[in-house]
Amino acid sequence: MASGGDLRGKSLLTNREREVFELLVQDKTTKEIAKQLFVSEKTVRNHISNVIHILVLVRDLI
Repeated sequence: MASGGDLRGKSLLTNREREVFELLVQDKTTKEIAKQLFVSEKTVRNHISNVIHILVLVRDLI
């Protein structure tokens, strides 16, 4: 991670986490996301959890 909280230009999410997040903000359910991405609902929930964790960390750095 960047030092001093400078996160500009850094991608903190994996491509898959980004995909899941984009579908989530489109008001898709975990079931719909799982079906669309060909993964289990548990995997989707794990990605959502990771995204939330990262967003909280970033918020705390600001």
